[in-house]
Amino acid sequence: MTAPQYPMRVVVRRTGLNASVLRAWERRYGAVEPGRSEGGQRLYSEVDIRKLALLRELVDQGHAIGQVAGLSEAELRRLLLREQASSQGPGGEAATRAEDHAVEGTESGTRRASEGPRSLGEEDLDDFLEAGLAAVHSMSTEDLERTLNRAALALTPVELIDGLVVPLLNRIGLLWEQGEVGPASEHAASGVFRRFLDWSLEVLRPPPEAGPVLMAGTPAGQHHEFGSLLAAVIAAGEGWCAIPLGPDLPASELADAARRKRAGVVALSALHAPGAETVRDELLALRAELPGDVKILVGGPAAALHQEELASAGVIFLRDLGAFRDEVRALLRTNGDRRK
Repeated sequence: MTAPQYPMRVVVRRTGLNASVLRAWERRYGAVEPGRSEGGQRLYSEVDIRKLALLRELVDQGHAIGQVAGLSEAELRRLLLREQASSQGPGGEAATRAEDHAVEGTESGTRRASEGPRSLGEEDLDDFLEAGLAAVHSMSTEDLERTLNRAALALTPVELIDGLVVPLLNRIGLLWEQGEVGPASEHAASGVFRRFLDWSLEVLRPPPEAGPVLMAGTPAGQHHEFGSLLAAVIAAGEGWCAIPLGPDLPASELADAARRKRAGVVALSALHAPGAETVRDELLALRAELPGDVKILVGGPAAALHQEELASAGVIFLRDLGAFRDEVRALLRTNGDRRK
């Protein structure tokens, strides 16, 4: 969290600040103090990026950078809370409580950063989830976007996906099945999540020359792509150049895309068990078309029904996104960049 590791282009992409403004904030106001690489290139930490994102938000709201640049991350969050409290819509009270917890944990989390990312308590996650669900019930896409964006500032990528996004999507799906959330609310929430995950992917994904390629999608007959999009975001966070291909792709199309991009991994999500036999056939066909050193990873109920047969053919079944993260993290150490 505090280790200098990100070049300026990453900071520009993640904060929206341009390079000249960033340098001016450093030189004139001491907003952050980046480290340097052996070649003299500026390197920023995760803590630096979080503070710069907060500073930009405050400046956009009318604050002078000279008045806020010297504040700590916790102080910046409190200032944002005070200004946003009066404009909170449905679910705002829960969102404010969640942000309060994030503020309280910021300073201690930064102090412990050298020991690893901080862990959220159950109350923190419940508050974020409550705010998100309230926004879904009220069909307030603005409140849902605000909750996700505030969480993105407060949490590490692992906490954000595993602790908030996946549980919230699961809860929304369950409420839809039980009839407590209507189709219109579910569709509106899905649009927000899709935009948020697309943004997360762009923020986390390294430039094409910086990491091996992983492609994510769903096999033919599988139309729901959130699982594969989540996999792409997780892989990007681990250092893969993750490319989402979308849903319902025949094995021949997947194989052609993997060959064109020299992908080291093809990751697929197969959620609907009624199409399990089609999924099995498509995965076996894909395995036959690709070289053995291209890994095929798959998760979901439709693949689980045939996991033994798939495993014998060289297709790796993963039970959940946690197992997927472990797998791509291990593969990154051994895969290398296939385009070299």
